[in-house]
Amino acid sequence: MSVITCPSCNTPAPPGAIFCDHCGYDLRTVAPLAPSMAPASSIPTPQAQEGDIICVSCRHVNIAGSAFCENCGAQLTQASRAPQPPPQQSTWQQTAVTPASKASGIQSPVSPQLPQDSIPGRLVIQETQVSLPIPAGKQEIILGREDPVSGVFPDIDLDPYGGHEAGVGRRHARLIIKSGQVYLEDLDSVNGTAVNRQRIPAHQPVPLKSGDEVRLGKMALMYFAG
Repeated sequence: MSVITCPSCNTPAPPGAIFCDHCGYDLRTVAPLAPSMAPASSIPTPQAQEGDIICVSCRHVNIAGSAFCENCGAQLTQASRAPQPPPQQSTWQQTAVTPASKASGIQSPVSPQLPQDSIPGRLVIQETQVSLPIPAGKQEIILGREDPVSGVFPDIDLDPYGGHEAGVGRRHARLIIKSGQVYLEDLDSVNGTAVNRQRIPAHQPVPLKSGDEVRLGKMALMYFAG
């Protein structure tokens, strides 16, 4: 392949160079050492690499350290350096929620909601509409009638609301929660327990959902989870 030598500074120039990239001398009048020089237009423009300098006049990519553009002879400056690629963001940075990311629809990973570990809600006596809050933070609630003589102290005492007359036992039934699901269990009561008017077997917990009717003996209550 033909080579051009700059007559001013004796620096070799690549085939097709118009100006010396060392001193800026016009090489268009200098004959190549071999006749096989390819025209400048046939030389592919290299892709800019980190540190390369891009000529602001003709956008030609020059190798790092060049003082003059090898295509048009213009003086190269530091401002013409090829921009370095931005650092890659981590996955968490890319998905962090900011005002801009909210506008673009990018959202941070959402942690799965943990199942409820305590019994929520309240019981409402249907006849009187008295609301009985379920004690907070418990995984088991005993429903019945308080009897200090026998040492029975249920979590929800139905004796003041006509429980004795309605046939509610001292330890009549219990509410329990497992994996976020509330269950009702009859504790082998004398007068039985029913959910939505269906009597349930003793010691066999059945699922309970908000709005279900619970009967302890003759006392009817509604369970509300909220």
